[in-house]
Amino acid sequence: MPDDGPGLRAEEIDRATTRFWRSARRAGTSGTGLGPAIAGQLLAGRGGRLGLTYAHPHGLRACAVVPGAHTEGDTR
Repeated sequence: MPDDGPGLRAEEIDRATTRFWRSARRAGTSGTGLGPAIAGQLLAGRGGRLGLTYAHPHGLRACAVVPGAHTEGDTR
């Protein structure tokens, strides 16, 4: 589900998972710029990834892509 904030510009989305990065347009608001970076690292450590895209008409859509878990005897 997208948020209802102003979103990020295309060039900002690529940097949004960098530790401590915050959009210059969000100066003066609370936060550390660590949330997306932590989520991306946790997902990457498990073979997944964090996808961020612009949500129309405004906001940001975050998608956690997690590989399927295999159980003993699973032939997939």
